[in-house]
Amino acid sequence: MQFNVPQFLDIEDKIIGPLTLKQFGYLLAGGFVGFILYELIPNFSLFLLFCLPVALLAIALAFVKINGRPFIHIFTAFVNYLIKPKLYIWRKKQ
Repeated sequence: MQFNVPQFLDIEDKIIGPLTLKQFGYLLAGGFVGFILYELIPNFSLFLLFCLPVALLAIALAFVKINGRPFIHIFTAFVNYLIKPKLYIWRKKQ
């Protein structure tokens, strides 16, 4: 018997145009946050000041890869580094 073996298992399916579902979700979430900021902040220049970092983060999460790793992994490692303590005290297990 002969079977077809699936290839390219590490490549995500393109769901919406050239975007994968994760990429579309990141961009949709960034757009949603931008819309909420637009509704809450009456001053347009202040809105741009707050919306620009959100838009850049959404675009980076959707498209940027560093050394073949998605940006979400790099960003998560960075946030964990900032939050967790830097000093490890070794304690002998009993």
